Amino acid sequence: MKKIIFAILACLVVFSGCSKEKKEKELVITIPLVTWGGYAALFAANGGASPNEESLFYKNGGYKVELVQVEDPSLHLQGFSNGSYPIIWSTMDMLPLQYDSLSKDVRTIPKVIGVFDYSAGGDGIVARNGIKNATDMVGKTVVLPQYQPSHYFFLWYLDKNNIDPTSLKIIYAEDAIKAKDTYVNDSSIDICVTWSPFIYDITDSSKDSFVKGSELIMTTAVGSEGFGVIADVYVTRADFLKKNPDVIKAFVKSMIEGYELFLADKSSVAQDIASLFGIPGGVEEVMLMFGDVVIGGKEENSDFFNDSLEISGFSIFQKSSELYKKDGKLPSDFNVDPKQVISGKFMLDAIK
Repeated sequence: MKKIIFAILACLVVFSGCSKEKKEKELVITIPLVTWGGYAALFAANGGASPNEESLFYKNGGYKVELVQVEDPSLHLQGFSNGSYPIIWSTMDMLPLQYDSLSKDVRTIPKVIGVFDYSAGGDGIVARNGIKNATDMVGKTVVLPQYQPSHYFFLWYLDKNNIDPTSLKIIYAEDAIKAKDTYVNDSSIDICVTWSPFIYDITDSSKDSFVKGSELIMTTAVGSEGFGVIADVYVTRADFLKKNPDVIKAFVKSMIEGYELFLADKSSVAQDIASLFGIPGGVEEVMLMFGDVVIGGKEENSDFFNDSLEISGFSIFQKSSELYKKDGKLPSDFNVDPKQVISGKFMLDAIK
């Protein structure tokens, strides 16, 4: 009898060990995100923020995805560098800066595999004290999150209007929320560059953080000169891409299918986004945020990876490289072909 009991216990230990080993080997990709409405297809594909077996990523690729709020993009890069975050959010304009640091290790060279969205009014320049245009900004003080899309958007705006950035006093914040808060709490600051929903926290009189006299003087709205300047993208490590082509294939396929799920039930996706980021206005506010972006489906991704178009991932990378070199944030000899960071094969195969 004792032998039988010991045999049963031994089997339980073996099966328990196998089960534990299987669980430990299960792939869960954690993706850090900042507060933004452009991740709609990602939330739809995953069925929310938590890792689960009902997500398209699990159904198409057999792995789970976890979405977490991390407002400081520098922490995204730290996790990307050490392998904690094999896939991250970025914007195409940030890629030259990221490539400059991450390419020092060939394993962490960033590879853009898809576009979340194009900013379509979600990024903006807010000003007070009678400032109406770029000329009025000379000699004024601006706050913006450094090395983030707001930084690039402001450089783009000044360059378009032939204004030297050194003619203004620029205060750098860690992230978009801190930029907004700094502007709200310091009346000596004339201009704030940030994104949705924070541009509305400042300019909407129904908000607690409304600043009287503040106006949006430039955005990325469709039809404006600013549309197409900022594209939110998803990026993977070069070594992860090479070692896990099936994972990437399933990821982009799930994103395209997630886009269709989003169109079918926007309010459900809005609820998931509101929950993760703690959006005060809940579903209603996130639905407004959806109006500030053009979510990336088949058409947007096809155009993004087409280097012959005026607005594409290639053109944004080149313009950003130019402006950050001019501003001294990149070495003057920085000369990287966008094809070094843009990897459209998997997406283009998925949308055929």
